[in-house]
Amino acid sequence: MNFDTFNNSQKIIIEDDDSVLMFEDEEVILVRKFREKIQADFLNYIGKYTSFGRLTGDRSSLFGQINKIEWVHYPSEGKHCKLLIRGEKDWRTGKVKTYGECTFSNVLEKLPNKTPGHPDYDDEFLRELQKQGFEHFNETRQIKITLEFIPENSPLEPESPLEEIRQMLRENSEKTNFNS
Repeated sequence: MNFDTFNNSQKIIIEDDDSVLMFEDEEVILVRKFREKIQADFLNYIGKYTSFGRLTGDRSSLFGQINKIEWVHYPSEGKHCKLLIRGEKDWRTGKVKTYGECTFSNVLEKLPNKTPGHPDYDDEFLRELQKQGFEHFNETRQIKITLEFIPENSPLEPESPLEEIRQMLRENSEKTNFNS
């Protein structure tokens, strides 16, 4: 787990695909499967930019200009859920936020400035992709899905173990004797 801070709370980057999420509708899902669902949604979103529709019809003006797409799957405040981290005994209650990032290869910038629809354009496009080591257009992108978990009522700084010992000493001062 990767800890960070957000709005005076701890933010956990969920990296373990074997952890479990449970949503308000009682749906229980492995983080791996959840990440796959999010990635499918993200690929669908990216498809608007890279499918043989919008972008291909406008290749000459867009290729080389789009190099990264960033995406937030859930509302900015996150979606309520519980998280069970592998190896822990208790569920953590909080919100999960999902982010997608797609970075495109600069291979598209190397294409000659020709108009789509020209008979040689698609062949030249495929030759340039293969020359750069790609077999398919989809290989020109790298996708990263990030899952953030923000626990409810989590303090900014974890309580020091020394503070716990001090509290025990205050509560049990008559039972504690360090001089023996």
